[in-house]
Amino acid sequence: MKTKIPRDKIHWSWRPLDGYNKPFNFAMSPREPGKTDSTWWEKIYCPWTINHKPWMYVVRQSVAITEALIQDIEDTLNKWSITPIEFSYKKGTFKDGIVDVKIGEQLFFRVVSLSIPLQRIKLAKIPNIGGVFSDEYIIDPRSGEKYLPNEAFKIKEAYTTWRRSYEGKGFLKWYFAGNPYSLFNPVFVDWDVEINKLRKGQAYVGDMFVIYWGVLHPELKKQLLEKNPFYKFDEEYTQYAMEGTAVNDANIRLGVMPPNYQLQFVLRYQKKNIGIFKNNYIEDLQDKYYCQFLDEVSARRTIYCFDFSDMMDRTILLSLDEREKLQRFKESMRKRTVVFKDINVYYFIEEIYKNL
Repeated sequence: MKTKIPRDKIHWSWRPLDGYNKPFNFAMSPREPGKTDSTWWEKIYCPWTINHKPWMYVVRQSVAITEALIQDIEDTLNKWSITPIEFSYKKGTFKDGIVDVKIGEQLFFRVVSLSIPLQRIKLAKIPNIGGVFSDEYIIDPRSGEKYLPNEAFKIKEAYTTWRRSYEGKGFLKWYFAGNPYSLFNPVFVDWDVEINKLRKGQAYVGDMFVIYWGVLHPELKKQLLEKNPFYKFDEEYTQYAMEGTAVNDANIRLGVMPPNYQLQFVLRYQKKNIGIFKNNYIEDLQDKYYCQFLDEVSARRTIYCFDFSDMMDRTILLSLDEREKLQRFKESMRKRTVVFKDINVYYFIEEIYKNL
């Protein structure tokens, strides 16, 4: 399709991920390669002009659905399109968390918020759906953002329902684009992604998904360095924006559990069992701990949780007395004398810390 701006080979393309032919496709990269632009123009709009199959655009929070959001997508397409594109939609539907965006009289995409009740998400299905897209699927906790409770489950339920309306070849595909503020993501945890094996410039392939950690093309990096002073003078920002480094994970203490550690507590949080191991001696008058997910827990071991939704056999809600027993661990967290097997365990423990 002819465009105002010629396509080049230094910006983002989904083709490498599509080659793996997986239902779920995750892209994370530095800023600037054009993940969002490429998705809306090449992946969504260009095919739509031929087959008129509308897409689902999934956002995390209903408050994200604004005129500015939709206008930004329209502006993105008009950067490329020779013929002007104009959207129409009903502002009154914003509060409902489901908004239909049309071009002319035809549905182009439907915005759906994951924060609305699950039943309404499932009812938002589109006949003859073209695909699903989620932008900014990785949050930045430093900005006060949070993942939703049961976010991974909602994604699975939405896909399971929406795929029934898919009439194309193969299976319905869901594309996720984001910047790696952190490698922690509830979907990655739920699908047992081995975070330690994610590598820049490489694809991590699972049975039903592929995760690609992209890097900037050298020529594009050169152009960007000339245009943005932050890339030259702010090292931390450059690591995130230009190198795609997960800067929020930089200071997490990761390692392998040393000998002489014994399991002290098992905590259950968001359907995951976490073992807290304690060393058998006191070093420098500080207790030191090691945390990791547990696939199996002894039948004699009590599992403590913080919410009824996590209760199962041998699981009990943590009492005030039992919280007191965890105060040394909490103090070690405060003093950064706890080591974690991977970043997923750390972020789970960070949330647990707030309940201790």
